[in-house]
Amino acid sequence: MAETNQLFTFPMYIITALLSLYLFSPTYKYPVLPQKGAKLEAFVPKGWHILEKAEGDLNKDNLPDLATVIETDKPVKNLKEPEMEVPPRILFVALRQTDGSYQLSVQSNESILLSNEGGIFGDPWAGMTIERGTLLIQFYAGSSDRWGYDYRWRFQNNDWYLIGATYTSSSTHDGSFEKYDFNLSTGAAELIQGKAMEDEKAKTLKDKVTRFTVGKKPLFKLSTFKQGQYAIYKEVYI
Repeated sequence: MAETNQLFTFPMYIITALLSLYLFSPTYKYPVLPQKGAKLEAFVPKGWHILEKAEGDLNKDNLPDLATVIETDKPVKNLKEPEMEVPPRILFVALRQTDGSYQLSVQSNESILLSNEGGIFGDPWAGMTIERGTLLIQFYAGSSDRWGYDYRWRFQNNDWYLIGATYTSSSTHDGSFEKYDFNLSTGAAELIQGKAMEDEKAKTLKDKVTRFTVGKKPLFKLSTFKQGQYAIYKEVYI
């Protein structure tokens, strides 16, 4: 198995989040979403709004399902950090039924980064799409050192599992980047290291690709997933 000696530095938001777990217990209680609804708005509690939604077939029945991220209209205290005010966010998936209504398939309270977790760059939310029958969630933020996370969720065995994860870090100082890509279904992984293409010198260089394996492990479930708390390879957390 090929390995890299590249030093990996934790994003500051991960360090802050881990330390806060030892300092206080969150007091906020997330609402329980309805199990059924005639339309998307039926799943959005009072005082919440839709941040983003995506539509597509997620359970292979040729019906357009809905994946939605919602957040509160007003911030609340003690969500992840003591006395810090920030709007909570919820990701949920509602599957389309043959009569046109929707059935709640999963509610995830802690898989979506909050608006204050992106560092100087701002809100880390980068979008959500449905492609090839999977749900792709993306985050991107940082400062002079940028970071990004992609999560690919799939409905299988009557539940939602993380089948792929990508971590990318880059520096605006020297244009370097690292991209870790994990196929969690097979245990295969890849590290790509190189320079941003905006750099004229980088256009003549080839990226370094290192392939390795992390082994097959039990897949993470969307309903209980907490972003940034799982060591997947050496010091890389997802």
